[in-house]
Amino acid sequence: MDTKEPPLALENGLDLGKLFTTGSVLHINEDYDDTEYHAIFENNEDKINDYIGGPVSSFEVFEKQLKPVDENGLVKKKILEEGGGLPLNKGCTVSLIFSGYWENETEPFDYTKSYKPLVVNLNENGLLPGIQMAIESMLVGEMAVFHLSYVVMYGQMGVPPRIKPKADCIFYIKLIKSINTPKEGKLDFSESNIFDRVHHEVKVLYSLGVTLHKTKNFTAAIQSFRKAINMLHRCRLADEKEENIQEKLLIKLYINLLVCYNETKQPLKSCTICKELNRLNSLWNNVKALFHNAKALRMIGQFDAAQKRLKRALQLCPDNEKIIAELTVLTKTRASCNQAKLVENKILDSNIINDSFKTEVDNLIKNFKENVNICKLTLPDNLNAAEMDYIKETCIKENLFCNQIQKDYLLDKEEQVPIESKIDLFI
Repeated sequence: MDTKEPPLALENGLDLGKLFTTGSVLHINEDYDDTEYHAIFENNEDKINDYIGGPVSSFEVFEKQLKPVDENGLVKKKILEEGGGLPLNKGCTVSLIFSGYWENETEPFDYTKSYKPLVVNLNENGLLPGIQMAIESMLVGEMAVFHLSYVVMYGQMGVPPRIKPKADCIFYIKLIKSINTPKEGKLDFSESNIFDRVHHEVKVLYSLGVTLHKTKNFTAAIQSFRKAINMLHRCRLADEKEENIQEKLLIKLYINLLVCYNETKQPLKSCTICKELNRLNSLWNNVKALFHNAKALRMIGQFDAAQKRLKRALQLCPDNEKIIAELTVLTKTRASCNQAKLVENKILDSNIINDSFKTEVDNLIKNFKENVNICKLTLPDNLNAAEMDYIKETCIKENLFCNQIQKDYLLDKEEQVPIESKIDLFI
């Protein structure tokens, strides 16, 4: 296995929430069947400063080299590399890379990596007017630099503190590709040759989920990934080739869904996703899946199972700093939730509880509340009625939720008592 998977969509760069949208969502389409965007284990040192363009010290001087795109001169342009082909229209979906600079700043305030273009539907995208006008003035293969007035960008007020009031900016844009946006229509999953359409829709939903994750809209990203998964499961497959494509997409979607569930503190759902990955034989041989499965298990207090997965991940990817850091977090969390003294002070009599047990419960619940790395804790089984009552009373006082279960959903243990934090909304 090649353990150097591409980085987990947390790299510095495109922040669509602050750059291209004002609360709306880009409708994008990805026509690249490259490796997964969400990963956690790649050294990107060889790709530092991988963006187009360069800084401009004086916009006033630089503007003299540019020609107006619109009649008001709010967007001005200079072509750096000529393009060709037909002009763009609202029916196009384009692929592009860009970098944006403030005046007299040496580094771009945002950019795309040259190996990961942005894909945009020109009809529905939420682009700021200046960017839209700039793109529509280009031809495929063209690279140009634009001076964009604050009037068609971030407005008179800006977005303090990152964007100053009345902030003009320079954008370098390279238009890589343009295709006709696929026609929309209701999918009929009973059609015999539906997979190609489903495949396209799933790739669009996947790209949308990636974008939403980058803007930290995890709830919407989850919805996008889940919709794509449901479509793949409903689709009729014609042959083994389509089955292989479906499986590859499912693994990619499940892993990204797993990441989002962990981000939103939904570890039980993360563990359910890991069961699906295991069914697809992509858990114990997948470093990223093991890593995020371990995080979910740690959050629900299944420390031994989490440690087992992290050790396996280290076998696949030795000396990985993120795995080692998670092992450290796991060790500290386990220590703060140690239940050894609680077990020692248990009493078999169903109506008796001692002060030592009460003290240990109080300390355990206090540590649980204060530890941000865990949102569910399973207490020992065979607690007597008095001990159970005291735990429930203490949870009520501490604004925690206590529930008695008959069977552990993951490890098939006997009756246990999970303590869940209402603050984390972990139900």
